[in-house]
Amino acid sequence: MGGDAMIGQSTINIMNGARHRVSSTCSGLFMLLFVIAISGFIELLPIATLTGVLFMVVISTFQWQTFQILRYGRLSDSGVILIVTLVAVFFNLAVAIAAGIAFSALVHAWDSGRCVEADIELKPMVVNGETCQVKYVHVKGSIFFGSARHFIALFNVADDPHTVIIDFKDAIIIDHSAVAAVQGITSRFAKAGKVVLLTNLPKKSTGRLHRTGDHLILGDQIRDETTFHDVVIVSNDDETNEGEDDTFQEEIELTPSHGVNDEHTLGNLAMFQVQDVDETLSDLERKQGNLSLHEAKKDS
Repeated sequence: MGGDAMIGQSTINIMNGARHRVSSTCSGLFMLLFVIAISGFIELLPIATLTGVLFMVVISTFQWQTFQILRYGRLSDSGVILIVTLVAVFFNLAVAIAAGIAFSALVHAWDSGRCVEADIELKPMVVNGETCQVKYVHVKGSIFFGSARHFIALFNVADDPHTVIIDFKDAIIIDHSAVAAVQGITSRFAKAGKVVLLTNLPKKSTGRLHRTGDHLILGDQIRDETTFHDVVIVSNDDETNEGEDDTFQEEIELTPSHGVNDEHTLGNLAMFQVQDVDETLSDLERKQGNLSLHEAKKDS
């Protein structure tokens, strides 16, 4: 089976019931014998027989689900299949595989370039001890040649405030295009008299910026989170509620300082004063006659 590559040999072995390593060893040994010693025996076989064997190998190895991928699958996947097939027909399989890998890499770069996102906030912050309006941009994703343009579109020199902070906590700078994008943004803002600060840069991203950038400028731009923080705003409603709570607590506290006299306490009221029991009974006998005391029986 010379010329059909190792895929055909493995397929033929499996089709004939081979399941262990002995089959591949025997296949290699017989291939060696056919080439060196018994090539004349192979010449006796009709070409049509070998062609039929190769067609059976093709039918067995072909993935018939490919037609479903072409119809219902992603457009880029269908494009890879068509490119590899056409290049393999007109050139060879090695060139076709290289073309398919290159096309897939370009598609992946295009998809990754659209995955860069950012959370943008305009809020007052304290930067280097001064309170100012800040545009805080929290970038998420990989910044490289495919996403650099989308990253640059997040900023507007004319409309953005004086201070812009770019947070790279969930982002990474990959290539020189990303470095050039960051440097271009900082330089344009600097020409307009505005400041751009970079924070939470990964070590790899910092190294890539220092390789091609100005170290003095980067030293002023790269800051940690200790140099700035949000402004804590206390609303008037909170202050009013706190004042009302304090007043309410003062009113409900009953102490002698609030003018409460001992003469008006519950224990000194006449209705709660108990007289002597013997004296009370004597007064009743004089008014109503003899009285007898007995215990009340409880009903069973």
